[in-house]
Amino acid sequence: MLSRRGFIRSIATLAAAPSVAIPSGEGVAVSRGGAAAWPADTDPDYWGRLRAQFDLRADEAFLNTATMGAPPRVVVDAVARSMRDLSATLAEWDYKPDRPNWFTGYSAENPIRRKLAALVNAEVEELALTQNATMGLNFVAMGLDLERGDEIIQTDQEHVGAKSCWELLQKRRGVVWKTVTLPVPAHDPQEIVALVERAITPRTRVIAWPHITSALGTIHPVKAICALARTRGIFTVIDGAQAIGQIPVDVRAIGCDAYVGSPHKWLLAPAGNGFLVVRREGASRVWTTLASGEWANEKDPGLRLQQRGTGNLSLLIGLEAAIDFHHRVGPERWFARIKHLGDHLRARLSETPDATISSSTHPEMCAGMTTWKLGGHPPYAMVDRVWERARIRPRAVSEIWGMRTSTMIYNSEREIDRLVATAQAVAREARSR
Repeated sequence: MLSRRGFIRSIATLAAAPSVAIPSGEGVAVSRGGAAAWPADTDPDYWGRLRAQFDLRADEAFLNTATMGAPPRVVVDAVARSMRDLSATLAEWDYKPDRPNWFTGYSAENPIRRKLAALVNAEVEELALTQNATMGLNFVAMGLDLERGDEIIQTDQEHVGAKSCWELLQKRRGVVWKTVTLPVPAHDPQEIVALVERAITPRTRVIAWPHITSALGTIHPVKAICALARTRGIFTVIDGAQAIGQIPVDVRAIGCDAYVGSPHKWLLAPAGNGFLVVRREGASRVWTTLASGEWANEKDPGLRLQQRGTGNLSLLIGLEAAIDFHHRVGPERWFARIKHLGDHLRARLSETPDATISSSTHPEMCAGMTTWKLGGHPPYAMVDRVWERARIRPRAVSEIWGMRTSTMIYNSEREIDRLVATAQAVAREARSR
């Protein structure tokens, strides 16, 4: 019988499409995606031609990657072909102990774990495959032995998926959930570290902090925060839902005890993929929350923490294809493009009368997410008008802070200019009424 690894290779390589091998390990090859040719690295219109690798409509601009990324065609095709072929060949699966499963949720999945661990500089056994960052944060929160009166410190800008697990523990176990009020906009990394230090007390047990905040896209000095926590014996868990794929992530350099991510955003993987890294030295502190066959495996804590029952193998194949696509573009080039487009938007807004930027503009604290508004025009209404007029899709996150605009590799300077110009036109007409 064909091995699952060989089977995965066969379904992920699109027919007759040239591909590139990624030296980080075996797995899905990156295809050129349908009939669109991959642009040469020296092509002056590299990013415009790369857009053809996506199914995004030519007359629409998607600027909401911070919610969900638009996967490239090679990822969509890998998932679809996998699901079709798995259903067609299901009778070949003999379900013997020495054979790989035709689903996920039980096996180690080491090939994809190796690729993902290499991407964030973790050991394979430290990394667990989850469904998203929310799941990973819940595994940490429910797995720690926290008692009544123990304190957890977070920001006042947490995503609901990042704070709800700690709120639940406050109600269920009597822990103390504390929030630090962040400046808006934030322009000084050291100010953030000082705010954290002032919030720490002898009862502080956990600092659960965002690498990048969800609403404003502020990049936080997590390395300094984790170093501070380490001197006090405080467990740190970093929410990297908005970081993986938007900026480089090195969990070893950050020095956190745990790190979670959602590759379905800036890494452009299918939704339903996530990861949790728990540093080997502290893994024994985190009990297994969702228990299955390997729940007590202390040699491979990542495998222990990724036991979640039957899951969709095709989504993992899509994740692997997304990582390979990321490497084919090149991480440095990828991250630089996101930052360049974010800087382009912030420069345009700085020249725009009545524009207020709620996000940080500090070079170390911003990348591809910018939240802004024009005068007193309601952000949610602005999002609707911009879509109706120009088929451009940002996302409103707050009537106070404004529209969150995500700049991704499939976006362009021209789309950003159109967004600002359309918003200005909408605001002018509203004032003239």
